[in-house]
Amino acid sequence: MNILDFCRSLISSLTRNPIPQGIRNEVDLERKFVIPAAWNIVRPNCGIRISSHPWNNKRQCAPDCQSAPISGKVEKGCPRCWAESKKWASVATFGTHHDFDLVARDSKGKTLAVEVKFIGAKGGRKPNSEIQRLPGQCSLAKTKHDAVIGLCGYRGSPDPRWERDTQTVRGWFKRRDIFLIFRAVG
Repeated sequence: MNILDFCRSLISSLTRNPIPQGIRNEVDLERKFVIPAAWNIVRPNCGIRISSHPWNNKRQCAPDCQSAPISGKVEKGCPRCWAESKKWASVATFGTHHDFDLVARDSKGKTLAVEVKFIGAKGGRKPNSEIQRLPGQCSLAKTKHDAVIGLCGYRGSPDPRWERDTQTVRGWFKRRDIFLIFRAVG
């Protein structure tokens, strides 16, 4: 599997699969929805390596992170994989350092970054600053990664008046292999 096939499969999963109940914040959305969706796509020896936050997980890939996908045991949330991914996946720019919520690399070195946000819509509007952060972080990710997925989970009911240019913006990002997904969270 190459990174673009993985990206397409992950987009399909993130747009179609039901979001689990009990999502309260961004960490929940990432841990209970995004990361399981990504791992459900990856099969042994498919050529995709995923790195995500370990959240106090101490178990590591065996015998090591490089050979585990071929002849060992891959550990979801391996702290060594996560630490190692900073070298190739993070973006340091304008005096800041940007890590992404999930990153993946295929056997040819092509990469994907996933950024997750969780917001509330009040009075029919989503908060401008959070909406601006998601495409901004996705754009920074694209400077280093071959494809980027930005997932925004939100509570509330947005007013359709504020969606007039959404498809134009989505198309602009999609032409650059940045895929923005907005999902209501129950």
